Amino acid sequence: MVGRASLPQVVREVTDAHVELLEAGCPGLLEGLYLHGSLGFGGEFHGGSDIDFVALTAHRATGDEVEALRSLHAQIDRRWPEPAYDGFYLVAQDLAGSPELVPDVPGTLHQWFDVGTHADVTHITWRELRDHGITVRGTPLGDLDVWSDDAALREATRRNLETYWRSQLAAMEHHPREASLPQAAEWGALGAARLVHLLRTGRPTSKSGAGRWALGDYPTHREIVEEALRVRERPDAPTAYAADPGRRRRDLLAFMAEIIADGLAVAEPLPAEEREAAR
Repeated sequence: MVGRASLPQVVREVTDAHVELLEAGCPGLLEGLYLHGSLGFGGEFHGGSDIDFVALTAHRATGDEVEALRSLHAQIDRRWPEPAYDGFYLVAQDLAGSPELVPDVPGTLHQWFDVGTHADVTHITWRELRDHGITVRGTPLGDLDVWSDDAALREATRRNLETYWRSQLAAMEHHPREASLPQAAEWGALGAARLVHLLRTGRPTSKSGAGRWALGDYPTHREIVEEALRVRERPDAPTAYAADPGRRRRDLLAFMAEIIADGLAVAEPLPAEEREAAR
């Protein structure tokens, strides 16, 4: 598991500032600060990566504390407009139960702070925290009660493919210019592959991990997957689609349509011996 000392410098700087501002503006509120997402998979962090946090608090934030949180995140956003610093505030009992039971909580996403139902209050976040999370401050994650259920995780992942990702695929078919951009290849190919990897193997992975998996499992779509990995990991490298961005869009939509359909057809993850063989 990745430790705090091995995190990229900007991640340490942002999280240190977060802790300092919390201790100054809301003394006694913070009990723990944890990171999830791609950073937990071997420290993966690229130019377009976000920093995803979950903060545990001693109690539900009061009205005054919510305003203090709003102010401190505005300060962080001004100092570090990139990478995005996204996350939310829970109490320990929230992590011990299903994310579907979490009430409206304070949080920030893409520099928008509010109190509500946040996008990352999900089964995959709980699983990433449990198995791949990084402890920045407070009780180590291994000593916390973090709820997770395989069947609920699979159902939530399938539901995400069925609703969100199918609708995004349809939208991309109707917006050819946006779907032709390099960023669309990274977002669509790796984002969809990440979910299908979980359904097929029973294991979460990073976006880059999903791309490397797809190179082996979807060889006929190798060029668009390599493009997605290039955009994520080596954005200054030359692209095979320079002369025809429209071909990038067509390849992306074909890959997404196939992999989403494959994910929705999965009833159970592969048996353990087959998962090991697929590593």
